[in-house]
Amino acid sequence: MFSKQKDKFSVLRTCSLQARLAISFAIITTMIVCATSFLLYSGLKDQVRNEDKMEFIEATSFIRKAVKTLSITTNSESWQLIWEYAVNAHGRLGVRVFSTNKELYLTTPNINIPPDVFSLSDPPKYGVWIDPKSNIEYRITSFQVETEPGHVWRVDASYDLSPTSSLLSAYRWNLMVLLLAGILLSVAISWFVSGYGLRPLRHVTTAMQGISSEHLSERIGDQPWPKELAGLAQSFDAMLERLEKAFTVLSQFSADIAHEMRTPVSNMLSAASVTLNRDRDAAEYKQTLETIELEATHLSKLVENMLFLARTEHMQQSLHIEKCSIAEEFQFQQTLLEALAEEKQIEIRWRGQGFVTANKDLLRRALLNLVSNALRFTSAGGLIQLVSEQLDGFVKITVSDSGTGIEPQHLPHIFTRFYRADSARADRSNTGLGLAFVQMIMTVHGGSVSVETEVGKGTTFTLLFPTITTL
Repeated sequence: MFSKQKDKFSVLRTCSLQARLAISFAIITTMIVCATSFLLYSGLKDQVRNEDKMEFIEATSFIRKAVKTLSITTNSESWQLIWEYAVNAHGRLGVRVFSTNKELYLTTPNINIPPDVFSLSDPPKYGVWIDPKSNIEYRITSFQVETEPGHVWRVDASYDLSPTSSLLSAYRWNLMVLLLAGILLSVAISWFVSGYGLRPLRHVTTAMQGISSEHLSERIGDQPWPKELAGLAQSFDAMLERLEKAFTVLSQFSADIAHEMRTPVSNMLSAASVTLNRDRDAAEYKQTLETIELEATHLSKLVENMLFLARTEHMQQSLHIEKCSIAEEFQFQQTLLEALAEEKQIEIRWRGQGFVTANKDLLRRALLNLVSNALRFTSAGGLIQLVSEQLDGFVKITVSDSGTGIEPQHLPHIFTRFYRADSARADRSNTGLGLAFVQMIMTVHGGSVSVETEVGKGTTFTLLFPTITTL
C-alpha cells in the first residue's frame, strides 16, 4: 500500500512545474469557491426557512384570532366566506378545525396530512413533517383555542414548504453549474498564468542548454532576468567560470603531460632506431641502453610524481596528521642532503623548536623539494637556512637561500605544474612539479605557501601550518 502511494507521489513529483502550479491554483480556487458557495447557500436556506416559519406563525396567529371571533358568529355563510378568504389567501396554508365537541367543523382542500401526525402542545410547536409518498416537506402545528369558558376548539395547521424546497433546489443546481464552470475556468486561467510566469525559466533553460564545452566563456547573468532567477543565473555564471578555469587548467595540464612525455619517448625511439640501422660494437650498444635507461628513469619519475600529485589531491579527507618535532625534521633534511651540500660547498643551517601538526611524509616531501631547489640555484659558498617560528594560530617555517633568486616574470607561475624558468629547462632532473607539490601539500593541510625573492641575493619560501590542538 505504501509503495503504491509512493508511486502516486512520484508521478506528481515528475509533473512539470506548470502543471503543479495549475493544479495547486485550481485546488485553492476550488476550495475557496466551494466554501463561499456553501456559506451563501446555507445563509439563503436559513433565511428562506426562517421567513417561511415566521409567515406560518403569523398565519396561525391570525387563525387563532379568527376562530375565537368567528365561533360566535351566527351567520354561517358570512363565517365561511371570511374563513376561506383568510385561509386561502396564503395558498400554501392548510387548516383543519375541530369544534368544541371534537367534530370536524372545517377543513381546507390543501391539507392532506393524516390527523394523527399533529400533536397538541402549549405553547404550540412548529415542527417539520415530510410526506413519505410525495417527499414534500410541511411545517405543522396544532393548538387549542378557548372561545368562551368551557368551549375549546382545536386547530391543525400545515404550511407547504415545497415552493421553498424547489427554490433552494434550483439555486443549488445553478450554484453547482457555476461552481463547475468556475473550476474549469480557474484551471484554464491557472495553466495560462503559470505558463506565462515560467517563461523566464524556460529562457534560462534554453540559455543553459546553448552552452557547451566550446562556449564556456559565455555568460547569462547579464540579461534582464526576474529577481527570482537573477541569483540562479549569477550562480550558473560562477559555476561556468569555475568550469572554464578548471577546463583550461586541465587542457593545459594534458598538453604539459604530453609535452613532457614526448621528449623522453622520442629520445628512446631515436636512440633505438639509430642503433638498429647497422651493426654496432658492444660499447655502442651499451651507450644506447644507458641513454634509454636515463630517459626511462626520467619518464618513470614523471609518472611517479603525477601519481603522487593525484593521490595528494584526494587525500584531504583521510589525511593522517600527527605532532612532528620541527628540530627532528630539520635535522633529517640536513642529514639527507649533507653530502650533496658538501659537494657543492653550500652550508645548511637550521634553527627551530617545538612541534608542527602535519602529515610527516608530506611535510618531509615539502621541505625536501624546497631545500633541493635551494641547492640547485645556490652557488658554491652559499648558505641555506631552515627556521621555524610559533605564531598565533600558525607555525611558520621558512626555507631561505643566498642563491640567484627568481626573476619577477616567473613569480606568478612558479607553483604551476611543469613550469620551469628558461635557465632550468636544460636540467632533466627538474620535472617542474616540485613547487606544485609544495602548494598542494600546504592546501591539504589548510595552510599556505608564499615566496619572497630578490635577483642575485636569494629566495625565501614561507610555509604556514595551522595550529591544531585537538589530536
